[in-house]
Amino acid sequence: MLLLSQQKNSKKQGDVGLGIAIAWFTSAGYNVSIPLTDSQDYDLVIGIGNHLSSVQVKTTYYQNKAGNYEANLRVAGGNRSGTGKVKNFDSQSVDFVFVVTESNEKYLIPANEIENKRAIALCEKYSKYLVV
Repeated sequence: MLLLSQQKNSKKQGDVGLGIAIAWFTSAGYNVSIPLTDSQDYDLVIGIGNHLSSVQVKTTYYQNKAGNYEANLRVAGGNRSGTGKVKNFDSQSVDFVFVVTESNEKYLIPANEIENKRAIALCEKYSKYLVV
């Protein structure tokens, strides 16, 4: 298995996560579309039938003091923040957040369930969103 922590930089780490997300959604029966540019708040559009949803993909290998994986929700730099400033997570800008951990756990979390704007600790509260 390709470890997230072994990637050269965060862009490569994100590419690995995006590939894992595409594979997971496709194998789960979703139609998957990728935006033409990276200026959107979402990384994928998924659909079943006529219903489409936007998905932001996050990856993490960091574990906090409690031993829970923690994923950064903010965007910094030029990729999506547009101005080089830090852009905090906005739960109204996407439908779901798909998180891939170093141990290859995958979470599909409704964005409206996420209260924090900076990071998400994948604690017991989010265990019901762990997908196989």
